[in-house]
Amino acid sequence: MEVHPHTHSPRKKFTHYLWEFLMLFLAVFCGFLAEYQLEHKIENDREKEYILSLVEDLSEDSLTIFENTILLKANVERMDSLKFLLCGDDVRNRGADLYYLGRLASRGDRLTVNDRTIQQMKNSGGFRLIRKENVSKAIIEYYNKASYINWLESIELNESDAYRKMAIEVFHPVIFDGLIKADDTITKSLDNPSLLTYNKEVLIRLAGMVSYTKNTRLGLLKEEERLLVNANKLISLLKIEYHLK
Repeated sequence: MEVHPHTHSPRKKFTHYLWEFLMLFLAVFCGFLAEYQLEHKIENDREKEYILSLVEDLSEDSLTIFENTILLKANVERMDSLKFLLCGDDVRNRGADLYYLGRLASRGDRLTVNDRTIQQMKNSGGFRLIRKENVSKAIIEYYNKASYINWLESIELNESDAYRKMAIEVFHPVIFDGLIKADDTITKSLDNPSLLTYNKEVLIRLAGMVSYTKNTRLGLLKEEERLLVNANKLISLLKIEYHLK
């Protein structure tokens, strides 16, 4: 019986195994770098999208805030006029002005800030993509100021409700309703309608409530003017930091 000798494959050297390991490691490492670079690019693009959207929101806010400050200034002036009329000696002859200003006094001018992008960032965890600390700090500061204005508006709303409850003791509701036009604007009476009461104490108490509400609206005006400055500064900062036109 013929016996065939066993053949053995030559043993691989240690350096060969080391080279295979190194090649495998480099392949995995390069794949990791490629994936990291792709993820980094995606996050950078997403950050830029958020910033562009924020600039749009802030630009809309800037116009809205400016228009609202104009309305608030006129509102505060009307409240001042109503206060002095209620405390004046000529109150019986100023029925048309009193009813006109008294009807407008319960109407506040609410500010609506566009928070579409910031809410999306909060809900999706996108705020972490804002890597520049000065930018994230400025964004947070702006929306904190907007929240403070909302808080002041809630105080003003309560004061307006208190004013309405006191006003029904002074102004006739039928005459009040007659001043409202179809488009919901207020018109002034052509005659001199009478108040329900000319009791000095009642009128002065109402004037006091008018004064409280006016001062809150004056505070709102000042805060909205500050917010407008912040909005424009934030727009400039975002354009500079992200090289936007």
